[in-house]
Amino acid sequence: MDTDDAAWLSPGDAAEIRSSLTAQFAEEFGHGPAGVWFAPGRANLNGEHVDFHGGRCLPMALAHGTYVAAAPRTDGMLYMRTLEPSLDAGVQQVCISEVTSGPDADVHTITDEQPCGWTKYVGGTLWALRALGEEIDELAVDESFGADLLITSTLPVGGGLSSSAALECSAMLAFVAMATPLGRANPGAALDAALTDELRARLAAACMRAEVEMVGAGTGGLDQTVSLRGRAGHLLSLDCRDFTVERLPATGLLADHRFVAVDTGQAHWLGDGQFDDRRADSEAAMRLLGVERLRNLLPERPGTSDVAAVLSRFDERAGDGETLPSPVDGAPARDRAACRRRLRHALTEMVRSEELHGFLSDEELDAESTAMLVGNLMTAGHASMRDEAEVSFPAANTIVETAVEKGSPGARLIGGGFGGSALLLCRADDVATITGAVASACEEAGHQTPRFLEITPSDPARAV
Repeated sequence: MDTDDAAWLSPGDAAEIRSSLTAQFAEEFGHGPAGVWFAPGRANLNGEHVDFHGGRCLPMALAHGTYVAAAPRTDGMLYMRTLEPSLDAGVQQVCISEVTSGPDADVHTITDEQPCGWTKYVGGTLWALRALGEEIDELAVDESFGADLLITSTLPVGGGLSSSAALECSAMLAFVAMATPLGRANPGAALDAALTDELRARLAAACMRAEVEMVGAGTGGLDQTVSLRGRAGHLLSLDCRDFTVERLPATGLLADHRFVAVDTGQAHWLGDGQFDDRRADSEAAMRLLGVERLRNLLPERPGTSDVAAVLSRFDERAGDGETLPSPVDGAPARDRAACRRRLRHALTEMVRSEELHGFLSDEELDAESTAMLVGNLMTAGHASMRDEAEVSFPAANTIVETAVEKGSPGARLIGGGFGGSALLLCRADDVATITGAVASACEEAGHQTPRFLEITPSDPARAV
């Protein structure tokens, strides 16, 4: 396999996607949509498995994302279809009045009795918006509101680039535009300007609530925040203690370098319990140490010595026992050694995020020095995901090891793990060589053929 065989996923042309989706919507539902809305996926430079612990994350919104064409209904029903071949089972129906929270809640009315899990993201988003509208008058939603929706995406489903949050956020904008006083007063693209950063933060929190309470995935809000609050040419430096953001320019770093995501082809799914299992380990350590979130264990500007001090305190309190009490009363005990590994990952990941924030904020560092510093921390982050969080897998390890061997300043697994994508930092002149080598290494190791996406920090969710 030579370098020309590497498969690249395009973000597509938004105008062409809008036109095609609009025509398909009319064919499917017998009338045109009220509009088309887009929300981006995300890639995270650092900060995996720490957003729910109050750590700092450094994500960027992508040019790739999810498009929703929608029209309002007045019967409280959602009729929705995805054009993703692996998920498409025709039009699915959800009665919003029957939507209840919890991973086992049945929000489906599906003729073939095979529940389509993706519908929970959409139904849950409208459910969460209705709850938010009870607090914010301009986001109030009438109980009779429903919608027809047709969905397509340029993100690889299960690729670890947050296709789920992109679905939630694109649906959320569609619902806000069609169902709320704010949307009716600001038709079309005017809504993008009317949605202040504060309102976008509230909408992101509502999307997070939908995913946690409706889908049962213990996510911490990173994905929804960057999808709704990102900025072209910038990384978000997201402090998950209070969800304040600083937008750090990426143009200097990317003048001579490129970010490339590698979709391993091994689908990742946060609703299967493995992600929550890792979170339960870290929360058991948190409970032992007597704090509400792990970030509270570190000073404002933490270093490796601070991590060592916390681990020593953990060892003292854990004693010689083989288990720790579960963070959930009545649940089985957690393995002590595993809890310590999750704790170490979270703490060192937080330190890496603070260091990266400093590097990317330092205007005196030249681009090459910044790339080397960033790359070293990316690779260290992957080692921690592999050895401490224990969420990596052979294909991701092959990709990271090959990329670094072939000259990438740094590479790492991103997302929740157990499948998904890796992120590479490459010199612009080396992209073809590195991606070709990665594709060849995956073939030789018997892994699925990877697909590549150029990662361009992009604007947030918006009307198309």
